[in-house]
Amino acid sequence: MEKKYRPLQNRVTLVTGAGGGIGQKICQEFAQLGSHVYMCDIANTQEIADQIYAEVGGIRPTPVQCDLSKKEEIMNMMDQIHKQGHGVDILINNAAIKGPAGKQSFPEMEVEGFKLTIAIDLSAAVHLTLLSLPHMRQQKWGRILFTAAPLSSSGIPAPYLAGKAGFVGLSKHLAYKYKADHIKTFALALRHTETPMIRRVIASKGIDVDEGLRKMHAKSLTGRMTNPAEIAKLFAYFAVTENPDITGVSLLSDGGITYLR
Repeated sequence: MEKKYRPLQNRVTLVTGAGGGIGQKICQEFAQLGSHVYMCDIANTQEIADQIYAEVGGIRPTPVQCDLSKKEEIMNMMDQIHKQGHGVDILINNAAIKGPAGKQSFPEMEVEGFKLTIAIDLSAAVHLTLLSLPHMRQQKWGRILFTAAPLSSSGIPAPYLAGKAGFVGLSKHLAYKYKADHIKTFALALRHTETPMIRRVIASKGIDVDEGLRKMHAKSLTGRMTNPAEIAKLFAYFAVTENPDITGVSLLSDGGITYLR
């Protein structure tokens, strides 16, 4: 039997928000490419990890439960990974919450809710980056990727948008700061993505889900929403390509809405 080429077979990838939607597809794509994937989520992802392994083979993904709002849990998770003899080669900061329902924007927004959202959406990525950098710098190779959002979308809840905006600046800073260590960064700014979560959000508003999705499709110049599997492949391209002349940038995946309407 011909052996399958897996370009990331010597890489370790840590994905946050791995319990579904975009994160799950990223884990599947990177496992398919041979990486040992650590699946970080506040929920237990064992069943999803088993499913991915059954589908793509390679190295069985490792679930790691972690509340990203707590620095101690982040440090414990990274300590577990290091004790297993691994450093993180590819860090994918994907986890996010949108903030307390109904209190996400000014003037009703509560500061405590804002702080919790920033802790999970932005501060956790900073902690994980700090803990991943020593290994990346030592081996002179690393990728730090972010799931961001178009900053022109003023309708996005304030805490969520602030966190995503932080990713754009953080990506630029890290790319410049660690260019000599061949650590590259990339932020993918997503508008609406067709995930189970977006379906739940539509349903929670008492709107027919199919009709809600149809209206969202209509806003895009492409007439469709981004698919999580497509996002996973974009991240994979950046991780696999050894010398992409791309770093510190944010790429829009929004169906052309931001600049063309």
